[in-house]
Amino acid sequence: MEGSGGTGGRREDAAPPWRPSEATAFGRFAAAAASLEPSPSASANGAAARVSSLHGVRRKPFVARLTAGIIQTYLECDPEFKYSEVLNPKRFLTNPSTPAHNDGLDNANWDLILYVNLELVNKMSNRRFIVKEMLGQGTFGQVVKCWDTETNDYVAVKVIKNQPAFYHQAIMEVSLLRTLNQKFDPDDQHNIVRMLDYLSFQNHLCIAFEMLGQNLYELLKRNHLRGLKLKYVQAFSKQILDAMVVMREAGIIHCDLKPENILLAPSVATAAAVKVIDFGSACLEGKTVYSYIQSRYYRSPEVLLGYPYTTAIDMWSFGCIVAELFLGLPLFPGATEYDVLQRMVKILGGQPPDELLREAKNTVRFFKHVGSIYAGNAAPIGLSSAYRILSEEEVEARDSKRQKMGKWYFPHLKLDRLICTYPWNNSELAETEKTDRLGLVDFLKGLLEFDPNKRWSPLQALHHPFITGESFTGPYEPIPETARIPVARAAAIDHNPGGGHWLHSGLSPQQWAHTT
Repeated sequence: MEGSGGTGGRREDAAPPWRPSEATAFGRFAAAAASLEPSPSASANGAAARVSSLHGVRRKPFVARLTAGIIQTYLECDPEFKYSEVLNPKRFLTNPSTPAHNDGLDNANWDLILYVNLELVNKMSNRRFIVKEMLGQGTFGQVVKCWDTETNDYVAVKVIKNQPAFYHQAIMEVSLLRTLNQKFDPDDQHNIVRMLDYLSFQNHLCIAFEMLGQNLYELLKRNHLRGLKLKYVQAFSKQILDAMVVMREAGIIHCDLKPENILLAPSVATAAAVKVIDFGSACLEGKTVYSYIQSRYYRSPEVLLGYPYTTAIDMWSFGCIVAELFLGLPLFPGATEYDVLQRMVKILGGQPPDELLREAKNTVRFFKHVGSIYAGNAAPIGLSSAYRILSEEEVEARDSKRQKMGKWYFPHLKLDRLICTYPWNNSELAETEKTDRLGLVDFLKGLLEFDPNKRWSPLQALHHPFITGESFTGPYEPIPETARIPVARAAAIDHNPGGGHWLHSGLSPQQWAHTT
């Protein structure tokens, strides 16, 4: 019962006999305490923001004094208090951050254990990059946002794993980027990322790049994986092609073009500017050593089939990127290489030429030889090939297991139907949109040509009406280019730096990572 209890009926809120009176104990604070009482008309927000006054000292709100103003608060408590950032607990960015290799500097994955305010120092120039936040982690290592003390600006630093496979490929990346930046694009006019510096730090190769924005895949995600307007697809495509013209001139194959490796460049004055990044898998044309390259959705037929490849594989990847920018989803989202190849055949309505299939190493994995009266020669247009792609049932019977297949996202299987029936909102521009989409279909067919010798070059694609903005009136016939003999003289790189090395067996860094 309220007001009663085991204390002889004493009210629980009555002052205990040992407490001094308010006038005696707190008299000197009475005025200050009174000033803290909120007026009846004061709002909640006003009360939270009010600055109190005690002994004539104006104080910030309590929460502010213990967060942003914590150092000043400590100084008020102890005038001899001294603060130094060096004494701050390390905020680790690398995951996992448990020491395992390299005298405790690397984790179990041979990644350098990075933390906020760690200084990556170029001992040759004393240029310093202060680590601020993690941007991403991958097979090769880590990318962190750093403060460049020389330029007083933020940069992106790629910190390579402490392993020979990744170190030597990163050296290749440095050499190719120096060639592109200094020799082929010295004025930064061709949409290729700028390398600012490179250094060795704690047995890790570090490469500093200009700071760019989000990638095109992130842009699509922000758009809820709906396709972009044609004007943006055209603008992005033109810039990527501009970079590819330079790469082809330099005899460089990127080997991993995909939306994630095309980044927005907010520092460039041009609206919707992009740059090509990540030359970590790149090689020189004529000195190709890897067979496991390109991300699966963007992998060319000749790479899938194990056929010698050229810069034409980048044009195939580019075609896949253009289609994805318009559709919002990958064109060939296969769960396996067989799934990717059978999607190509269904959507494009063709297959690689017999000459390629006869010489490719992996043809038997995907195709069945059915014979032809045109043995030794390509079958005339409209007549049967000597090969047909294996059915899903045939692959399952051969491998004695169920074939993993990806999801089909679109109701139509043919390329022209995919593009022309994709929803659009503005009915007033329906006729113009229809013509532009027909131009896009024609553009994609030139990029997604099964025969790498017939696939358009970057320069040929740049003159297509879809890129130039001219009205599309019919199939585009590119101007023939002089036949090129691949030359690998753009950069002096030793592709085989030692017998018994991982390169000796033709392994890419990605393959090496799966075998260790």
